[in-house]
Amino acid sequence: MVAALIIAIHLGAIAGGIAVAAGWHFRLAALLLTLCYTLLFLAEETRFINHFYLYCLVAGMLGLTPAHRAASADVRAGRVPPAATTPAWTRYLLLFQMSLVYFYAGLAKLNADWFMARPLTVWLAPKAHYPVIGPILGSSITPWVMSYAGVAFDLLVAPLLLWRRTRPWAFAAAAFFHISNVLVFGLGTFPWFSLFITAALFFPPSWPRYTPSLRRWIATRVPLPASAVTLSAATIPRYAPVLLTALGLYAVVQVLVPLRHFTYPGDVHWTEEGHHFAWHMMLRSKTGSITYRVVLPNGRIETIAPTAYLTPRQYSKLIGQPDCILQFAHFLAADYARRGLGPVQVYADSYVQLNQRPVRPIVAPTVNLAAQPRTLQPYTWITPAPPLK
Repeated sequence: MVAALIIAIHLGAIAGGIAVAAGWHFRLAALLLTLCYTLLFLAEETRFINHFYLYCLVAGMLGLTPAHRAASADVRAGRVPPAATTPAWTRYLLLFQMSLVYFYAGLAKLNADWFMARPLTVWLAPKAHYPVIGPILGSSITPWVMSYAGVAFDLLVAPLLLWRRTRPWAFAAAAFFHISNVLVFGLGTFPWFSLFITAALFFPPSWPRYTPSLRRWIATRVPLPASAVTLSAATIPRYAPVLLTALGLYAVVQVLVPLRHFTYPGDVHWTEEGHHFAWHMMLRSKTGSITYRVVLPNGRIETIAPTAYLTPRQYSKLIGQPDCILQFAHFLAADYARRGLGPVQVYADSYVQLNQRPVRPIVAPTVNLAAQPRTLQPYTWITPAPPLK
């Protein structure tokens, strides 16, 4: 039953995406796409990726735009009247979101590990055997160059794209950055998504009209407006104050949520507290192992390997995420109670290495995790991050 439901959600996301692209029953299709993709995004915490979170947000934003008012199935079917313009706020909303992603990705790189090129050193060393670019990737200098270039790119690319004089050079840098992520790290959809949405948003909206391969196709389907739209009190919709308030609240949430990790003690790359929804992308390498000790009411101790319950990917993510470690401890406690063997105490023996720092337990091995609640408050049983040497 669960498998059938997951398959149905995947099919719903695919169907919604195709319908959105075609502009077929656009509003309903955008809603279907957003709901299905968000359900898939939330279904598995160990598969959390900021890129997927961004896709959910953009799908929701698309549903607010009149993207189906030109060259769409809805126009051809007469369901909506055609239009050659769109309200400027629809473009600015997407511009704001992408600029925020770039900026916070750069802000997150302002840490000691990144400035010492630790993450990239870990990731690039195994790629020295690549044909042609292998010797470059294996060089000891490359991680340092890429680390500092990555900070500069993320922090500066959005402002440079917004300025007409530097826009072509900034876009060339963006193209190089995203395509290199495909070639070096094998990233799938996100580099191409970022590259195309950057071209669509940061260049003037009319640029497709002057592209030789698109000019004739656009001209026959989206004719130029007869005259410039003049804004007056009579043309401002009555819902404008509500819309502006909603957009303002959305902007405040998007600005503040990525900063919440500053309210937690310790290194976010170690504790993971405040990591989600903060655009912390490819910033840390965590390896290690974990087993659980389950103490039964009669004093007997059983050692549990999470690999008996989890997929290899889930296990690799569990190792370095204290909240997931707590969740699995609660799962074990509930499983033993279901079998009539509880209540039990659950302890975790974890050994984690962060960015080539010394190996140490990430959670205190003397704390009964079954008795610890899941909360948004800081977890006092997370050990301090190992020193950077």
